[in-house]
Amino acid sequence: MSNLNQIPTSRIEAFSDGVIAIIITVMVFDLKLQEIPTDKTVWSELLKLTPKFISYSISFLMLAIMWVNHHQLFHQIKHTDRKLLWYSIHLLFWMSIIPFGTNFIGANPLLWQASFFYGIIFFMSALSFTILRNYVIKNNLLHESINKQAHIKIRNKNRIALTIYLLAALVSFFSVYISFVLFLVVPTMYFVPEKITHLEK
Repeated sequence: MSNLNQIPTSRIEAFSDGVIAIIITVMVFDLKLQEIPTDKTVWSELLKLTPKFISYSISFLMLAIMWVNHHQLFHQIKHTDRKLLWYSIHLLFWMSIIPFGTNFIGANPLLWQASFFYGIIFFMSALSFTILRNYVIKNNLLHESINKQAHIKIRNKNRIALTIYLLAALVSFFSVYISFVLFLVVPTMYFVPEKITHLEK
C-alpha cells in the first residue's frame, strides 16, 4: 500500500486535466444558435452571440493559463500529500463554477451583478491557486533543483492578478465597461507563460 504522504503527482494531474477538459466542454455548449429562418438573418443571429463568445474567450484563456500554471507547478513537485490533494480539489471547485459565471455575464453583459460574480469567481480561483502554491513552497514539496525565489516572484504576480480580479468585481458597481477592461488585463499579463527552465537553478 502506498504511503498517503508520498503520493505521486501523476494521479492528481490526470484528474485535474480531466476536470478542466469537462469545464471547457460545458462552457462551449452555451454557444448555441437558434434556428435561422433565412440566410438574410445569419449575420444578425451570429452578432447576438458576440457577448457570449467574448465571455467564453476570456474564460477559456484564463482556464488555459491556470492549467499551464498547474501543470508547471506539479511538474516541479516531488510528491503530494493529503493537504495538497484537498487544496487542489478546492482549486477545481472554483474552476468548475467558471461556466456559470461565463454564461451569466454572456447572457447579461450590462448587468453589474453578472460582472461582479464573474470577477469573484476568478478571484476565488486565483486565490485557491495561490494558497496551493504557498503550501508547496512552505512545506518544501519542490524538487531540490527548483529555485524557490522564482516561485516567490510568480506568487507575487498571482497577487497582482488577485487584486485586478477583486477590483474588477468592485468596479462593476459603477461601470461594467471598466470591469470588462480589467478582465482583459490578466490574460494579457499572462500571455507568455513562465517557462519551467526559468525556475531551475
